[in-house]
Amino acid sequence: MVGNGLKKLAKENGMNVDKGVAYGSLRGFTATMSEGSGYKQIVFVTSFADLANRSKLMDMVNSMNLKKEYSVRNVGIEAHRIQVLFHDTVGTMKKINGFLDWFIPVLEEYGASHANVCADCGMEVTNGKWLLINGVAYYVHETCGERMKRVIDADNTRKTEEDTGSYLLGTVGALLGAAVGAVVWALVLYVGYVASIVGLLIGFLAEKGYNLLRGKQGKAKILILILAIIFGVLLGTIAVDVAQLAGMISSGELFGWEMSDIPAMLWILFTQDPEYRSATIGNILMGLLFAALGVFALLRQKGKEVAGTKYVELK
Repeated sequence: MVGNGLKKLAKENGMNVDKGVAYGSLRGFTATMSEGSGYKQIVFVTSFADLANRSKLMDMVNSMNLKKEYSVRNVGIEAHRIQVLFHDTVGTMKKINGFLDWFIPVLEEYGASHANVCADCGMEVTNGKWLLINGVAYYVHETCGERMKRVIDADNTRKTEEDTGSYLLGTVGALLGAAVGAVVWALVLYVGYVASIVGLLIGFLAEKGYNLLRGKQGKAKILILILAIIFGVLLGTIAVDVAQLAGMISSGELFGWEMSDIPAMLWILFTQDPEYRSATIGNILMGLLFAALGVFALLRQKGKEVAGTKYVELK
């Protein structure tokens, strides 16, 4: 997604907007700009002929307080690209322009490759094509672009063929992991709190369980994890009521009832006590909301992992 601020910056620099990103030459360097909830980012596709210069750049970046100066959350410097993540708030575009005023001369100083260099072969390109690969734009020769697409297709096919996992076993593992998380959810709820971090924990444990039992790494994995998280929230919420009833039976407060009667007691309360039913539904809905808030980023990340590498030609 590209908002008005980034679109304006792109227009000022002669960049294009397509497929939810702004891309092109940003002050002489290949760049992709996009944004999401609470962040804006710029990804430079560039490399260094002298690897020592890349190390020096990393040392410089790590030594500076870019968060305070330019609202930069993180700078990831890899072999062929640099990802700059900004905290998106009031005045972010001014911070981004300030960062570019500082950072572009630094890239020049350390010999980073320019926008007229093919991102694949490293040779000069004058009439190339743009490929958007997993949300990042690459400027390449026509022949290099076709080779890159063939490599991506082959890699995606290889991963699919090598994935011998089972959705059934993965589901079992996810439910077991979510059940462990449900214990923590119940403890937190028992003391009167609902926390999104526990929702993240349920999702994390569900995903761990899925992988431990060798679940298939396909698109259905995300649906299975969602169902497992819902299961974990429901189980944890019900477990609180089970614990409370068990305590009342043990203390003699519910004379004549036994532990084996708890499922029936819960059903009677839910079907015949409107106040209990309303409170239970409210707790479940609140739990699902907080779990969703906590686990959204995790599910998004895992969704990208199982989707494989995606590419599309840009105009």
